[in-house]
Formats: sequence, C-alpha cells, structure tokens
Amino acid sequence: MGLDITAISQIRQIHVPEDIELWSNEYYEWEEEQDFEGSVWNLAHHPHFTEQSKGLPTGSVVGEGEEYGFRAGSYGGYGEWRDLLAKVALGIGAKDVWAKMDENGQSYKDIPFSEHINFSDADGIIGPIASKKLHNDYVKYEKDIMAMLDRFYLKFEDFEIDGETYQWFKHKYKDWKEAFRIASNNGAVIFH
Repeated sequence: MGLDITAISQIRQIHVPEDIELWSNEYYEWEEEQDFEGSVWNLAHHPHFTEQSKGLPTGSVVGEGEEYGFRAGSYGGYGEWRDLLAKVALGIGAKDVWAKMDENGQSYKDIPFSEHINFSDADGIIGPIASKKLHNDYVKYEKDIMAMLDRFYLKFEDFEIDGETYQWFKHKYKDWKEAFRIASNNGAVIFH
C-alpha cells in the first residue's frame, strides 16, 4: 500500500441518477453507457483541509483535459519526501510548518508550499486555486531548492542526504510540479 496521485484538468460535474448507487455494478454499467471523454472521479472534500479544495465541486466529475498519475511512495516514504521539501524550501521540517499553520494561524499565502506540506498524507483533493499557487511555488523556488538540495548532498549543511535520496527527491519534485500544473487548469490533484 501507498499513496498514488492523479492530476486531472478541465473537470465537469456529472449527475448520476439518484436511483443508482455509486460504485455498484449498475453504476459502472451506467458510466460505460455515458462514454465520457475522461476518467470519472467522486470528489469528497477533506474536512480538515477546506482551503485546499476551494474551486471544486463535490460529487462525481469527469476530467476532460489532461491526466497525469504517479506513485508518491509508501505513506512513510511520502512523509519523508514532504519533510525534505519543507527543509530545502523553508529551512524547517514539516512538523514546524504544521505548527505554524495550526498554532500561529498563518495564512497559506504567506508560506510557499504550505498547501502541500500541511495536507493529508493518505487521501484528499487539492483543487485548482491551491494547485495554481503550488505550481507557481514549484516553478519560482525550483532553482533555490535544487541548490539547497545540492548543499545537503555535498554535506555543506548539518542535514545530509545520500545519492539515492537526492535523485528520488528531484524525480518526485518534477512529478508534483507537473501534477499541480495540470490541476491549475480547472482541475484537481487527487490523493488516493
């Protein structure tokens, strides 16, 4: 088990007939008959992360634009990656970012990557508004983040990483940047 990510764009809400139970055999037959142009998803907003899901409908949608999926890793591995993102981007660990958001009431707009770092590690949806901000963060800070990652790898800092972690972080950074780019276009990044 682990965390998979799918980014979709150009979502359109669809209405499933009330007499059809979601995800039943009858539902799948109905979906096949509709011949939707993209994947169908049932979007349920995470109750603890409402800021991230702004701009999204709830219920069934179809992504009619681009779609991009990747494996974020095991739940623990993803947590380590997210913590490293916080360290290279902000100079503090993910737990410190959570504390700033929860205890100090800091705004997401004030902290780069905060909508991503302060989010579920298992399920949820990040909508187009937060995705646009996150994509901008991934582009704007990429050069500085990669420079700090180099410093960690070359052991110029107290925090050090090995070559495997170095490559893994860079690969996942590109995946996340692409996911948020796609979702910026009236879409969503779906954690599943």
